[in-house]
Amino acid sequence: MITQAEIAAGIYGAWRLAQFKPDGLRWIDGSLEGARRSFWVALLALPGAIPLMALRFSIYTPRADELQVVLVEIIAYAIGWTAFPVVGHIAARVADRAHYFTRLVATYNWCSLFQVGVLLIAAPISHGAILPHGFGPLLGLVVQAGLLAYLAFVIRVSLDVSWGAAIGLALVEFFLGQAVFHTVVTLEQATPLPPGAA
Repeated sequence: MITQAEIAAGIYGAWRLAQFKPDGLRWIDGSLEGARRSFWVALLALPGAIPLMALRFSIYTPRADELQVVLVEIIAYAIGWTAFPVVGHIAARVADRAHYFTRLVATYNWCSLFQVGVLLIAAPISHGAILPHGFGPLLGLVVQAGLLAYLAFVIRVSLDVSWGAAIGLALVEFFLGQAVFHTVVTLEQATPLPPGAA
């Protein structure tokens, strides 16, 4: 299990990077072991991911049976934490930055925890009745753009690549997330076939 010291250092490093401070990398263990242990962040983020999932259910009400919804959510959550490292590994090799790959994985995972925290605050506001009409979607776009810029910066300093390459890889991660989201919504809204219809 990950230690409290590692959690504190990882969160602080992600916070420094959110201020676009490259020295945030110093607080995150970018070694192979550090990258492996950073996947514990998926467990730390789970209490934050559950309310966000509940909010999504209030907008996209599942019509599939409960077992299917549970299985879809578990698989989607696992994919959400593993898809980008696979793409990042390919990108690091293409950019001749394979020696920075583990640093990218560790930093990405810790910064994902920070992103969940931001969404926990912003999502209920943008989808609720707090803001005047039309401002909710605008806030959602601003937050999404900010998180995309954050991710691009994290990629840039972790892999030591140009802004163009970092933005490109950040966009790949964004579209991967969108693909997973729309697949989940589609599967959970699918009405189960009646007995004998298959």
